[in-house]
Amino acid sequence: MLRPVLKSMRPHQWYKNFIIFICIIFSKNLLNFEMWLDLILIFIVFCMLAGSQYILNDVKDAEKDRLHPKKKNRPIAAGLLPARTALFISLTIMIVSLAVAFSMGRLVGLVSLMYLANSIVYSLYFKNFAIVDAIFIAVGFVIRAIVGCVVINVTISPWLILCVFLLALVLAFGKRRHELDGDQNSRNSLSQYNITMSETLLNSSVSMLLMSYALYTVSIHTAMMLTLPFAFYGIFRYVQLINLKGIGEETELLLKDKPFVLNVMLWVFLTVFVLYGGSL
Repeated sequence: MLRPVLKSMRPHQWYKNFIIFICIIFSKNLLNFEMWLDLILIFIVFCMLAGSQYILNDVKDAEKDRLHPKKKNRPIAAGLLPARTALFISLTIMIVSLAVAFSMGRLVGLVSLMYLANSIVYSLYFKNFAIVDAIFIAVGFVIRAIVGCVVINVTISPWLILCVFLLALVLAFGKRRHELDGDQNSRNSLSQYNITMSETLLNSSVSMLLMSYALYTVSIHTAMMLTLPFAFYGIFRYVQLINLKGIGEETELLLKDKPFVLNVMLWVFLTVFVLYGGSL
């Protein structure tokens, strides 16, 4: 039963939780080993919370998933994992994960609970409404960034919140744009979108994100403006891949695009070099 449970938890989606680590870079604590241990632990907790929520979502959508060409192969929809067993496992993982989070501090636990609540109400209700669905996804990313700051006890930058929120909107609207080219019955909210609308929302989010990041670089260090070409290319490359290769639905495919990965590596290197100078 371990294999269908693990598959239902969608490990390939856990990369989204890496946003937790962004705070340690921009707070200039990259070399603080103790902080890394705490961040890795909360990263694992959030992966477990996300996985448990995916199981809960599959239990809820099992009947609908059986009618979908791809989703019908999910363990619960395919009958490989009984719904009651899946529900018990999901609740157990949630309780244990939240217990670990609260053991790291009351505020850490509350933020983790907020993340889980946001994910559950999105899955149960708000994912059915256009625009609102994207906002809830973006809030989930923001909470990830916040918990990273809370765990290592650093100031939460409003610029960090804004840029993470807008980045998540870009990813969400990019996914909706791609889904409109496929089976529009796969998601209830798609009936409230159309291609023109999704492209407008995507382009607006891209513009606001790049402007916000540009202002952020000026606010923290003038030399950070050197990272702008890489930030711009990364976002534009994502939009390009949506239109040319349809990667919107499976954003993790970005990690297989060599130009995108190389660009991210260069952005990280340059960011660390500018922020830390000769301290490394």
